Amino acid sequence: MLRVNIFAGREWCIVTDTNLLCDFCSTPDPAWRYPARSFLAYCAPNVAGESVGDWAASEQCHILIEANDRSGLAQRSLDELIAKRPEAILAATVLYEELAGLHREFFAHRSGPPVRIGVQVA
Repeated sequence: MLRVNIFAGREWCIVTDTNLLCDFCSTPDPAWRYPARSFLAYCAPNVAGESVGDWAASEQCHILIEANDRSGLAQRSLDELIAKRPEAILAATVLYEELAGLHREFFAHRSGPPVRIGVQVA
């Protein structure tokens, strides 16, 4: 079981493989973990976001990543976003480009081969 302790403000919370989402398409129960170096994900006036450490991937996203199908990965991410938030279709073109840009950063900061979640690495 993947277990990560996260400190948020004054509380520690436990993240387990039972409540993880794919970092690409946001579907539950990701099957793979991709080691990655942290990076600045976005920066806007008075706000910035950081991608910290490893990324989780669903089986479908893992297949796209391993095939280096970056457009397919961005499209899958967009399709899942629109399925959950239909109003997002109004900004589909911009969202696709933003997702593709974030994925480019993931590929640039990836630091090792994928590891199946639940498998311990020596």
